Amino acid sequence: MALAAPNVSAQSADVLEQARTLFREGLSLEAAGDWASALAKFEDVGKVKLTPQVRFHTARCYEHLGRLNEALGAYRLAEYEGGQQNIPELSAITQARQALEARVPKLVIKRGKGAESAKIELDGVALGEAQIGEPFAVDPGPHTVVAKLTGDRQFEQSTNVKESETAEVELVAPDFPAPATAGASSSDLPNVADTSRGSPHSSALPWVVGGVGVAGLAGSGVFYLLRNGAKNDLDHGCHGNVCPESLKSKQSDGELFSTLSMVSLGVGVVGVGLATYLFISGSHHTENVATTGVKWDAAIGPGMGAVRLDGVF
Repeated sequence: MALAAPNVSAQSADVLEQARTLFREGLSLEAAGDWASALAKFEDVGKVKLTPQVRFHTARCYEHLGRLNEALGAYRLAEYEGGQQNIPELSAITQARQALEARVPKLVIKRGKGAESAKIELDGVALGEAQIGEPFAVDPGPHTVVAKLTGDRQFEQSTNVKESETAEVELVAPDFPAPATAGASSSDLPNVADTSRGSPHSSALPWVVGGVGVAGLAGSGVFYLLRNGAKNDLDHGCHGNVCPESLKSKQSDGELFSTLSMVSLGVGVVGVGLATYLFISGSHHTENVATTGVKWDAAIGPGMGAVRLDGVF
């Protein structure tokens, strides 16, 4: 240990001499107006030994770089420590601190409507309740105040504070859209209401088409039975192609019933099929449903019938 002591003492002297060299370099850069480079030198000196003089020149760099709030704090510490040590620079430190206090702007953040219980941040830093409603020092320039409400809701307001002024920001929550609830009606949710309007399940179209189809199938069965009845009468009353005068109307009725049976069958099949399609396609988007349509025409005449179906699916 006795042998190591001189080495440690020599090393400390070397470190202090390097710090003195850095301090002198910082003073030269300060005199040249290179405040950023001078600040880097003074901060390196402070890592070795932070004296009131180092704090004073560090504060001067902060001030000229626009970091007024940090500069004011450094001036105050330098003034306090300098007063304890009665350094010759004390008067210059006090004058610099007083001059800067008049330049440092202040900001007052107040809670407005809807922000009574919000958590408030200034430029990403959370503020304490003691700072809300009271002026506190900030650097000049733009600032962003964020109010965080319950859940994920938040809003922000921006302000630009100038030197020597006291700016005020009142936080007023905007009108947030009401959250959707299970009991909300479709009128409260316009987007949902718009997409459901015109869909198959929200109209009576599938039921009407299906009803027509079922009625068509039933009618086809009835007309088929009537056609068979007329055919039986003709089979029993006619001999070959010769029929009594009283049965000629049966022949016309049979041809009509046959045609109506075929037409009704076509209408029934189309109606039931289209209604089934409309029910199945209920999950499709509104515009797809809107472009879906069907048109049918029927032609009836003695001895013949036709059904024409046009549609977009």
